[in-house]
Amino acid sequence: MLGEISRKSSFWVLDACKGGNVRRHYQDIEKQLNDMAYCKQQVNKNMRKLLHFAVNEVEAYKPYQGYKKLSDFPVINKNIIKENYEAFQSDLCRTGNTISLHTSGSTGTPFAIIQDRNKRDRVNAEMMYFWKKAGYEIGMKYVFFRIWTETNQKSRLTAFARNLVMEDVLRLDESNLERIRKRLKQDKKIRMLLGYASTFENLASYLLKCGDTPDMFHIRCVISGAEALMESTREKLVKVFGCTVVSLYSNQENGMLAQECACHREFHWNSSSFYLELLKLNSDEKAEPGELGRVVITDLFNYAMPMIRYDTGDLAVRKQTSDCGWNTICLERIEGRKADITYTAEGEPISPSTWGVLFWEFPDIKQYQIIQESRTEYVIRMNVEKDRYDEAKLYTLVKNVVGDVKIQFEYVDEIPVLSSGKFKRSICKIQQ
Repeated sequence: MLGEISRKSSFWVLDACKGGNVRRHYQDIEKQLNDMAYCKQQVNKNMRKLLHFAVNEVEAYKPYQGYKKLSDFPVINKNIIKENYEAFQSDLCRTGNTISLHTSGSTGTPFAIIQDRNKRDRVNAEMMYFWKKAGYEIGMKYVFFRIWTETNQKSRLTAFARNLVMEDVLRLDESNLERIRKRLKQDKKIRMLLGYASTFENLASYLLKCGDTPDMFHIRCVISGAEALMESTREKLVKVFGCTVVSLYSNQENGMLAQECACHREFHWNSSSFYLELLKLNSDEKAEPGELGRVVITDLFNYAMPMIRYDTGDLAVRKQTSDCGWNTICLERIEGRKADITYTAEGEPISPSTWGVLFWEFPDIKQYQIIQESRTEYVIRMNVEKDRYDEAKLYTLVKNVVGDVKIQFEYVDEIPVLSSGKFKRSICKIQQ
């Protein structure tokens, strides 16, 4: 406990020595997300400031100096930024007081975004605010499960200062799972686990198989990100750790976008830092209430490389009202990426969550992957023994979803994760 308190105090003392910018951002985020009127006022103010800066200082946005509203700006994405990379940079990028952040390229588009120092302070404050809502306090020891490389690995000093344990998940075979199991049991200071849903599925399944129970660990919260968290995975995590389990929605290029409520299955949008638009799947028109839409954001704080109407590639459905009284935007669900959407024989989109619900009925299937080869051909790849589930029942259920298509089952010993450590449950090979 003393170590946690000292680290927390040291963090704020260091921030104060640097001017107290993280604390100011934290207080602003807290105030905005608890006061809707103040939030709207600040968003409008920050939006005007950002757009004025962009059209005067950023080459890519100078043609829009006569804008009247946000929708006068084009929707952009990673490819558009990469093709005109320098045009999206302001003079702040040439001061040297910036940070370049690289995404994994798991969607086929490796990408680097430049952020100014004020933006990085904002991201740190967002992280502290949302993690606290899940039960984590600065200074607590936590394990971050991901694939660690030379590009993203923290130095020993940084890891020590953050009380961070870097756990690589490139190989999650039984020997590695057992090693992790022993560490989580022996280190009574570990309070939080952070990682991908597929990692937690493997870990929780293994711990339950070993007969582990919450009294054997000291975990206060589990935060799952980058992939959709299946309810079956959440149930396993709660059963083995007995703690709060929430899903986080963030990305490397922007920061903390939303986090699941600890009490209700809804996502609280970070309106203090990002303006959200949900647009139709195949046009830039606004999605209707309850309709699955593309997540398009305007980052209100990155002035090194302003991102106005940035299509994240993700999909979500907005919720009309919050069950817990959240003051700003709520999302009913976040579906993953548009590239993960598969289609029926008639061309209707199938939500990735549909597959998750369908496979709940087959607990013996360790892993599955849906691959749409063409409009009328599907491959279902599974890690399961053939006699451990009802193949005819699965075939019928899939047929009811996709319609009149050819379905082929493939049996494998393992379905590997991507180089980023993420796991793709659905893959669509149709040109969209």
